[in-house]
Amino acid sequence: MPGKASIQGPAIALTLAILVACAAPTPGAADEPAGQQDFTFSANVGIASDYRFRGFTQTRESAAVAGGVDLGFRWLYLGLWASNVDFGRVQDSAGRFHEVADAELDVYAGIKNRLGPVEWDVGVIHYAYPGSFGTVDSLGRRRDLDYTEIKGAVSGKLHDSLTGSFTVYYSPDYFGEVGDNWVFEGTLTRALTPFAGLQPSVSATLAYSEGDEGDGGYDYWYWNVGISFIFADYFEFDLRYFDTIDVPENLAGDCSGRCDGAVVARLTFEY
Repeated sequence: MPGKASIQGPAIALTLAILVACAAPTPGAADEPAGQQDFTFSANVGIASDYRFRGFTQTRESAAVAGGVDLGFRWLYLGLWASNVDFGRVQDSAGRFHEVADAELDVYAGIKNRLGPVEWDVGVIHYAYPGSFGTVDSLGRRRDLDYTEIKGAVSGKLHDSLTGSFTVYYSPDYFGEVGDNWVFEGTLTRALTPFAGLQPSVSATLAYSEGDEGDGGYDYWYWNVGISFIFADYFEFDLRYFDTIDVPENLAGDCSGRCDGAVVARLTFEY
């Protein structure tokens, strides 16, 4: 696809740099944090001007309300997260129109720990769309939206207040039954100097999604950059710009309002 080669080199360099830097030994790093609790619990709820996932709006650029809970026991974790979604309507072979989906429910579990300065995470995520009709392909066949991914991630401190992470996701049958799909995602985060009770940070993500083009999947890049403020201990405000690159031409005509550049504001409460 046009333009892919010009971006792929820097992207690979970035992700390799993150991996190498995270793997570099740090004197005095402990494998187990002192006083680590066996059981942990947290809950979160938030509202956003849009729900963007891998560059694509999940709510047709409308507001989203989401929330979840997380449980942890030593290395193990288990979580549940839900949000409203809106993928519009589709027409079945009989000419009737149906809402594609109006809710998303994610269940995830895995193990994570530290190895020297590096935190690693291996898990599985199941994305479900309760009560959804699904999509309809060019032959009039219904395609299910639910899918499962496995993931592997490493993260760590790169320099002073700069941290990096690299995550790989794989699904054997991605959203809409389009075959296998890989996602390679790198993120850099820099903590800024606190002021007026705020803990600010800036972050940027660059990722590549590689789908099965023979079964309706596609390859493209997505990225985002933004600033976050944690305040009053439990609240976080995030302002972020999302965009995509090299979305295939058969989708690009519909990209306006779906995967074009957009600024999204989000407020989250976590306890």
